[in-house]
Amino acid sequence: MKRVAKGVFIIFGILTVYLIWTVLNEATKNTKYGSFGSIVPEDYPIMGIDVSRYQGEINWNLVRDMRSGDDSIQFVFIKATEGVSLEDPMKRTNAYGARGADIDYGFYHFYIPSLPAWKQAQFFCEEIGGYNFDLKPVIDIEADTDMSGDDLRDSVRVFLNFVENRLGVRPIIYTYSKMYESKLRMLPELFWIAKYSRECRAMEEDEEVICWQFSESGTVDGIAEKVDLNVAKENFFELISR
Repeated sequence: MKRVAKGVFIIFGILTVYLIWTVLNEATKNTKYGSFGSIVPEDYPIMGIDVSRYQGEINWNLVRDMRSGDDSIQFVFIKATEGVSLEDPMKRTNAYGARGADIDYGFYHFYIPSLPAWKQAQFFCEEIGGYNFDLKPVIDIEADTDMSGDDLRDSVRVFLNFVENRLGVRPIIYTYSKMYESKLRMLPELFWIAKYSRECRAMEEDEEVICWQFSESGTVDGIAEKVDLNVAKENFFELISR
């Protein structure tokens, strides 16, 4: 009898923990905020986010419906791959969620400069080729590298050319402000720049810079974790649509 009672107690404990976890999980998925958690630059009419597994499970309908003044989420870039073998485990769920909520989405690849460019591009294409994504793919260049500017640009060109030849659409480049200014600015490509401040000179002055990631600590309905916030120029969708 003691063994039976102990077993029942253990099962009851497991069920209790599971129920608590389920309630908390649903609560975080349905999180609502009063604002986006950051001052949104006023000069740009389009706003969006980028997500990966770090944001967990997202309630995309709440993302779509959130409003703060005139601001709302109009697009999302979803992490698909990293290096030559790492697939983001939330890629499929996020893509289907964004599509179901009628939010325009695209994929990005986290680039590792020390790995072969063509092999990373091949992996990226294999993982996103079956999706009907709305926005041009993105190569995310932020990993530390000792490569010279010339070598990095050559490597990036290999990636861009491979994806364009395979998928029929040329990716844009995401990078942080310092990397853009020092090594990548001279490339004749479209850029998405990360700079966490009240202004981004490249966004203001360079025609090729069409999107600015201005915060990494945004709060968005339906997302329990902090999320990157971006604003884009008026011609963003014209230039970035697949």
